[in-house]
Formats: sequence, C-alpha cells, structure tokens
Amino acid sequence: MTFSVRLKGEQTAMALAGEMPLIDDEGRVMAVRCPSAGCGAVVDLISGQLDGHSVRGQKCRMSGVRVVVGEE
Repeated sequence: MTFSVRLKGEQTAMALAGEMPLIDDEGRVMAVRCPSAGCGAVVDLISGQLDGHSVRGQKCRMSGVRVVVGEE
C-alpha cells in the first residue's frame, strides 16, 4: 500500500506501508500506521485526515494531516 501526506508548506510525501490498512465492511479505510519517523502508531483515518495522536508523550506532527491511500 502507498499513501501520500502533505504538511502545510511542504511538498507531498509518498510513504510505503508494509501492511494493509484497516478497512470496514464497505472497503473504506478506517486506520493506517502513521508514517512519521519514530511513531508508527495505528491511527484512525477521519475524513481523510490522520486522527490526533501522541508519540513519546508529545503530539505527533502528523496529527490532522490529510492522507491519500492507494494500492501499490
């Protein structure tokens, strides 16, 4: 699976995940592994954005970032 993320003011980044996202009965992506270095949390995908989450006690910089999920 590949997905792209874009932080405000930065270029879009493509990330490769070694595992499939969590999907619901209708095939919609519900959660993905956070692509941020040092994080890797499984995070809910809400309206195309990573849900807020923490890494080592601080808000992950990928919280709230819009993602596009697609198959490789």
